[in-house]
Amino acid sequence: MLKNNKAPGEDNINAELFKISTPKMFSEIYTLIKEIWKKEQIPQDWKMAIICPIYKKGDTMDTKNYRGIALLNTCYKILSTAILHRLEIYSKDIIGKYQTGFIKGKSTTDHIFTIRQALEKHYEFEKEVHLCFVDFSQAYDSINRNKLWITLEEFEIPSKLIRLIKEYNSNTACKVKFRNQLSESFDVNTGLRQGDALSPLLFNLALEKVEKVVRTMPAYQDMELIGEYSILAYADDIVVMGNTRIEVTAKTDDLLKAAKCMGLKVNQDKTKYMVVSRKNEMVADLSVGEYTFEAVNDFKYLGTNINKNNNMHNEIKLRISAANKGFFALVKLFKSKLLSKKSKINLYLSCLRPVLAYGCETWSVTKGDEEKLLIFERKILRRIYGPIYENGDYRIRTNGEIYQLFQKPNIKAFIRSKRLEWAGHLWRENGICKQVLMGRINGRRPRGRPRHRWMDTIKSDLAKIAPETELAGSENREKWQEIVEAAKALNGL
Repeated sequence: MLKNNKAPGEDNINAELFKISTPKMFSEIYTLIKEIWKKEQIPQDWKMAIICPIYKKGDTMDTKNYRGIALLNTCYKILSTAILHRLEIYSKDIIGKYQTGFIKGKSTTDHIFTIRQALEKHYEFEKEVHLCFVDFSQAYDSINRNKLWITLEEFEIPSKLIRLIKEYNSNTACKVKFRNQLSESFDVNTGLRQGDALSPLLFNLALEKVEKVVRTMPAYQDMELIGEYSILAYADDIVVMGNTRIEVTAKTDDLLKAAKCMGLKVNQDKTKYMVVSRKNEMVADLSVGEYTFEAVNDFKYLGTNINKNNNMHNEIKLRISAANKGFFALVKLFKSKLLSKKSKINLYLSCLRPVLAYGCETWSVTKGDEEKLLIFERKILRRIYGPIYENGDYRIRTNGEIYQLFQKPNIKAFIRSKRLEWAGHLWRENGICKQVLMGRINGRRPRGRPRHRWMDTIKSDLAKIAPETELAGSENREKWQEIVEAAKALNGL
């Protein structure tokens, strides 16, 4: 119920202490929670949060470069989690498929794949896709609480839950902790509580209200291939898509107006506009109401690079660069003589490979891109295994010798297995991802050889492992898992 290794709030009681407590302690907590549930009154101490500013990047003297982390009382977290489990029962039928943030069984991969497939297919048939990546200023802190309570009532959430949520959000206060010193407390009357397990779900419900309003607007149009899901959200990371500039302008305008009613305000500096097209033309900034959003050639969405040419080369370079930064951050450990080679391999597999292969399920890469990934991996492995002493001299280990020592799937085989695993998942799920994958664009392809598509990569992978198997075969989980495991063994292909 509660996670370990989390800093406590003002009560200074860690979650681990509760977990090893006596039955008497559990009984007292249960009685207290039951009394709160019955009387709908929460101790004032539980409404206090300790804000710890954590430096992100940039100028250390600029407060915008710090993220405030809220520490809450551990007893309150128990109550909050109990309310969350009950609220989830109702919210799962309310929140639309456009939202994948903090949704069980969903991840950033869902929307990354959806966008990449939509761009790939439109690009193939020489059609433009216009995207507006919307960023709200302090989204969670800006929600209008009164509008949220009305929204919960409209969604027919049980009044008991609404009253409890109202109670713990009333008379809330914070203190700031800096250099082990606590500030005076100050009241917080807007937004959702930072660090609260309930806040992400409450935000999703608030955004659901905004999205429903946008859909009722006359300007809202279904988009070819993606249908009604032309607005996608991962928590507060929102992208608006359309086939024309006018369409995206109208949708974004409606979104900002509806969001403003919920207390959300757009961040003009971080909201960007992009056009994915075969035409190599300059794109003007996007004007939406009183705002002007900068037109860009690429954008980092959910940690992955989306660019106007819809190619994977930039993404591969960025993945290698990010993993390389991680390597230099850990280089002392990789050089250390105190760590065994096995520990260093585990360090690579747990810390660097996830960075290198982030979003790889959605990739359709060329042989050149695969070779770049392999070169980086071999650099790490050569650092771990070191040179070999032969004929009175040291020499660098060959690629074959490196992988003979490694005895694990190389990065190419790992990506192949993750891609096939994801393909089976999306086929069985019957969600937006499958809709976009199986959808067709009306039109004609331009002359010349088409780009290698994601589906072509899947077919190529299956041809090497199970030539008679198609993607529909993933309905058989056990058989498909065997194919995924077999993909890891194809290091040389």
